[in-house]
Amino acid sequence: MGFYSPSPFGLLAFSLCFFSWAVFELVVNLRLWRGDSTNHDRLTRYLIIGAMVASFALAVSATKLHAFDIVVLRAQVFYVGSGLMIAGLVFRWVAIRQLGRFFVPEVVIQPGQRVLDQGLYRYLRHPSYMGTFITLFGYGLALTNWLSLLVMLILPGLAYGYRMRVEEAALLEAFGEDYRAYMRRTKRLIPFIF
Repeated sequence: MGFYSPSPFGLLAFSLCFFSWAVFELVVNLRLWRGDSTNHDRLTRYLIIGAMVASFALAVSATKLHAFDIVVLRAQVFYVGSGLMIAGLVFRWVAIRQLGRFFVPEVVIQPGQRVLDQGLYRYLRHPSYMGTFITLFGYGLALTNWLSLLVMLILPGLAYGYRMRVEEAALLEAFGEDYRAYMRRTKRLIPFIF
């Protein structure tokens, strides 16, 4: 094993969290949209996939740089990180369920789509992305290495930042003042803050 685990149970828990996340994202990325939809993605889906793959590879490699290890309460940090991975997945799953058939892996405007401002979307414009960031933060913590954590936040953060701009431009074009008003009363990722 190339990275820290406090026990065989810890390794099993982390592995289950990671593989659950991988399967979940695979299923989400297989979702299709209607043929009469309008695609505004501008390749952001592939940018995100590339950023995630690069992040995983770099973050695991960074665990070999022991000068960056998180050493204070290391086992606790590991388990908190694993727990956050699950919490992020649950948060993302709820967001996807609330958006229903209109959630697809690309920036697409579908017939019958409208501005959703209920559930998590009442407070956040991008709750599924927030779920991803919680999961990424947990994964970075579970690797118990500051450099790994930084990599897991920066590369996907840049990719998702671009995706959010593309998505919001498409939604403004499609829904005009309705979406503009929605943007004024909600935050992107963190309720009441950002």
